Amino acid sequence: MSVFQRLKGFRDFLPKEQRARREVFDTIESVLQQYGFREIDLPALESLDLYMVKSGEELVEQTYSFQDKGGRDVTMTPEQTPSRARILANRKDLSTPVKWYSTSKRWRYESPQKDRLREFYQTDIDIFGADSVQADAEILAVTVDIMEALDVLDAVEVLVNDRRLLEGILATHDVEDTEPVMQVIDDREKMDAGTFREELQEAGLDQEQAENVDELTEIRGPLTETFDTIQDVAPDGDDAEDAIARLEELRDALEAYGIADQVVFDLSIVRGLAYYTGLVFEVFDTEGELRAVCGGGRYDELVDLFGGKQTPAIGLAIGDAVLEELMRREDVWPAEALQTDVYVLPVSEDVRTEVLELVRELRSTGLIVETDLSGRNVGSQFDYADTINAKQVIVVGKRDLENDVLTIKDMATGEEEQVPVGDVTRYVTDRLQ
Repeated sequence: MSVFQRLKGFRDFLPKEQRARREVFDTIESVLQQYGFREIDLPALESLDLYMVKSGEELVEQTYSFQDKGGRDVTMTPEQTPSRARILANRKDLSTPVKWYSTSKRWRYESPQKDRLREFYQTDIDIFGADSVQADAEILAVTVDIMEALDVLDAVEVLVNDRRLLEGILATHDVEDTEPVMQVIDDREKMDAGTFREELQEAGLDQEQAENVDELTEIRGPLTETFDTIQDVAPDGDDAEDAIARLEELRDALEAYGIADQVVFDLSIVRGLAYYTGLVFEVFDTEGELRAVCGGGRYDELVDLFGGKQTPAIGLAIGDAVLEELMRREDVWPAEALQTDVYVLPVSEDVRTEVLELVRELRSTGLIVETDLSGRNVGSQFDYADTINAKQVIVVGKRDLENDVLTIKDMATGEEEQVPVGDVTRYVTDRLQ
């Protein structure tokens, strides 16, 4: 019989690997909790129609979609923003602003690559019901703080733009159908200048227009220093003027947060999904080797499309695959090693009762405690304790119990000490603090 292999684009995580990943997720979520974001949990399966409302055909084609036994067209969740918009459209009792996050699996049917998988983890973060620049600033601030908490802030840059500004600029250059042009601009970093101009012409621009768009989308610089340039190219019109005003207010808010120097204006940032309505941003590694580490933007019309009232919103998504590549490259990925505080080693079967009583007492203090489950001899148990990275081993033997002492071995130093039975828990906890 052949041995089954896992599907392409999917991953197995054994305990050592998953412990490191859990540390990363916990770090991200601890920052979110400091900002008052609340955790939610949503279905892994949704109606396919949910993603056909506004996400665009490209996303729908990348989904794991099928008919269930009831004949309904369903899809495995590729992202959570439409699911959250569905909730907001149906729930009238939620006080705004609603600040939610969730870390869970997502699925997309794409060609598997090192940093692009068919099943992956993603942390989605949203603020619903706040149209202020302060909400935009908070999303960017939490993004910067997450990067700092993960120890990769010096290796990334946060790039921002406003789609309304870019669309207005394209209109002034007689670009009538902006959508295909915006899609080409979204992939700009993947092409050289010649290929980029060719793709723009295939999207409907003439040579002069393509050259102008190429030149315009090179506008880039610290948000604190580029306002003269932005205003020079900004067209007349309410949308563009509002975009400029919001970017200026955003700059001031980010300066108050102390992170303005971390944010760069880049007119080529688009974000591919069609539901973004204003501010968009992406985080890239400074060496340009990886896809976007994370990104997001404002989507003020999405809830309305699902039958709810007009609800402004802004969000952020952090996928685990690119983030892991970046952290490994920067040598800050957590150690993939098991963690065990104490291993309680029975020398013989006739001390099992005392061993289990001690295990229960130690676990009640919050320690990670293991003991023998397989009837191993003493040497094999010490080997096992070493494989699970036990910090302390408590040896429980009949003769020691008769003398009211137990032997405790520090696995890092190899030192052993005999401790009165009644003092064992305190002794161990003191040394593990």
